Amino acid sequence: MDHAGHEYGWGSKEYSSAVENVDGLIGDLLRGLQDEHLLETTLIVMTADHGGKAKSHGGLSMAEIEIPLILSGPGVRRGRELDQPVNTYDLAPTLAWVLDLQAPACWIGKVVAEAFEVGDRKKP
Repeated sequence: MDHAGHEYGWGSKEYSSAVENVDGLIGDLLRGLQDEHLLETTLIVMTADHGGKAKSHGGLSMAEIEIPLILSGPGVRRGRELDQPVNTYDLAPTLAWVLDLQAPACWIGKVVAEAFEVGDRKKP
């Protein structure tokens, strides 16, 4: 997808085709997890390393720094769109939190806790 974004532009027909291809590969992965009876116990994280604008990225616009974050699995709130923007640097602190690991103090990202059920239910 990255190549299609740079070559043809984010949102182009070619980019959309690349997204469809990746979607099919994700479907294959999910079917494999289901066949092995791992789907209900696996945290699935789908994201991107950056957004894009025209045929580039690296600037400070939200189109370039805001990324999709799709989570599925135990402890994830179902059918919810996040209220807060998610940036690339939020992924590592979120995964550290899920895994009960201490994030280094130098990390600037925030935990995307609103994606998870907390309180009475333990996070994954």
